[in-house]
Amino acid sequence: MKFIQMKRSFVYILGLLLLAGSVQAQQIPLYSQYYFNKFLYNPAYTGMNENTEAHAFGRRQYTNIDGYQTSGLTLNGTVQDGKMGIGAYFINDVNTLLQSTSFYGNYAYHLKLSDAMKLSFGFALGAVNTQFDLSNIVATDPNDPVLRVLDRPSGASLDASIGANITLKDFRFGLSFPQFMSGSQKLTDHYNNTVEYDLQNHLTLIASYDINVNENLMIQPMVLYKNTANSPGQADINLTAEWKKRGYLGIGIRDGYGVSFMGGMMIAESVRFGYAYDVSTGQYSTALGGSHEFLLGYVFGKKESSSVKDAEFDALKEESAAKSQMQDKKIAKLEETIEELERRPNRVDTVVVVQKVPTQPSRPAVDEEPAKPKPSTPTATKGEFLVIAGSFGDEANATIYFNQLVNKGKSPYMYYHKPSGTFYVHLGKFTDKEQAREYVRKNSSGSLKLWVKTI
Repeated sequence: MKFIQMKRSFVYILGLLLLAGSVQAQQIPLYSQYYFNKFLYNPAYTGMNENTEAHAFGRRQYTNIDGYQTSGLTLNGTVQDGKMGIGAYFINDVNTLLQSTSFYGNYAYHLKLSDAMKLSFGFALGAVNTQFDLSNIVATDPNDPVLRVLDRPSGASLDASIGANITLKDFRFGLSFPQFMSGSQKLTDHYNNTVEYDLQNHLTLIASYDINVNENLMIQPMVLYKNTANSPGQADINLTAEWKKRGYLGIGIRDGYGVSFMGGMMIAESVRFGYAYDVSTGQYSTALGGSHEFLLGYVFGKKESSSVKDAEFDALKEESAAKSQMQDKKIAKLEETIEELERRPNRVDTVVVVQKVPTQPSRPAVDEEPAKPKPSTPTATKGEFLVIAGSFGDEANATIYFNQLVNKGKSPYMYYHKPSGTFYVHLGKFTDKEQAREYVRKNSSGSLKLWVKTI
């Protein structure tokens, strides 16, 4: 701060400002329930959860001291199928001596490098206006020109933040620089006496890991570190458990401040309500008191996060693969059983092939050589594997089933196994068993159960 005519009361004011700085630690406002608003600290998180969400929050800081309170409105969402995030927020932060009002617009670009890796970049541009509250200043000289300067409007200062984040499946690590432009606000009276209030460049680091316990419960440990050149760094360690469509519980430890307890619930399908209570610890805990924070949020067109969708997709793939493997085992076992039952010495087989019957049921024609298949049917010339649609001990029943397949648009054939006296209605002969099995997998249905027979 710069001032041309400095008197004793200004020294008192400066001391109060330093005291406020030691209590508040930094110029960035304090929050507890930023689990849903991480983009306040890092613009790269804008739109990262793939939902459009609006939140309103209010915080009463240090209940034993008048004048410490913070309120705000936030909105962020995604466009271009999640490739970009846009958002905005308004913050009004008040302490004993200062009132800071700020408005920011955020933009983020999310670059998908692989199924498990995403790189995000964010930028926030806004304006900050700071005013001094003279009602809490007691001066030895009421006519001190310093008071006259501090009572002057300063005008808004342009500000910006930049940030980046990398996502590795369920792990996220973000780095950002709030107030990196280090703007300055000047208060000047009619005598050109000036006080400067500078916005300090900050550094924030956010690291979190999503633990998907099941499809309804997700636990997230998170660490937030903030630092600026003119104050000591401050670290938050949080643990939050979120139940889908129900609510959340969390606990946090803030270095040099205290412990936060938070919880919330979905009071409607898309409406979220949360509350946090901070317990101050340390030398001034009794004098400062605790803090209360309320949160109200609305989710527009709620979607599942990509990590949850990926987990569900992986589960479906595993389930499908397990079912396919089980089906292959059953088919192979059935084929082995049939081959064992039909394995007889000096086996003589007769192949009976018929042409497609258009409408009226008829008995399949007998031919010594297999008919050449049509282009749309599987190979039925020379081979060792038949795709069986049905087996019968009576030729009349086999013929009835044969004609049923014809009327359904199929092109069946008849194979007669003389040693067992069995009539097989099949859809083609293959020279490769895996090709026959592939045909079975693709053409089996609820009403048509196919399997492969070795001949």
